Amino acid sequence: MPDFFEKLKQEINIGLPGWDAQKHMAPAGRSQNRYIPSDKSKTRESGVLIWLYPAAGNIYTRLILRAEFGVHSGQVAFPGGQVEQNDNGLWYTALREANEEVGLPPDKITQIGALTPLYIPPSNFWVHPFIGTSEKLDSATLSKAEVQKYFDVNIFDLLEPVSKGVKLLTVSSGEKLEVPVYTLEGYTVWGATAMMLSELEELIRRTLSKT
Repeated sequence: MPDFFEKLKQEINIGLPGWDAQKHMAPAGRSQNRYIPSDKSKTRESGVLIWLYPAAGNIYTRLILRAEFGVHSGQVAFPGGQVEQNDNGLWYTALREANEEVGLPPDKITQIGALTPLYIPPSNFWVHPFIGTSEKLDSATLSKAEVQKYFDVNIFDLLEPVSKGVKLLTVSSGEKLEVPVYTLEGYTVWGATAMMLSELEELIRRTLSKT
């Protein structure tokens, strides 16, 4: 799949879909402005890793089920977390967190681009999603304090209509809202992670249209 990765990189360099893709998986009534912080200096910056690897003629990414604590308790997410003082940039943050949470070795992963940053109001995180590729890697560790488990998803499943729907969920404010979701490997993916996946989905469509 190196050819697909190279074409995906080219599509990223041409220009990101941004909000036009993210909005398809945003909770109803949430505007673009809600996902852009009014004062970035007051946010907590974080980096997440969208790791892509080939296997059996497909391409997979790794998602995690967060531990039962905090604002995003029990939610599906990409490996990632808050910038630390000694981090050498946000890409380094994403790699470090992926190593800590699911044991991915930083020196084996190559960055091919980044998606549109996304603000998460409940936790005040300004999230920077990075796409990194490698051959399939065996994880050595799992941070049970932060992660219940991880699971890998065929990214081409994002293109299937059966993977998308709407569910009534209790959001961080305690409200019950109907929100757009992906159902992947039996897990419900919504919120910021679904919005990132929606932008990735659009990039995959653009890439496949040129292969």
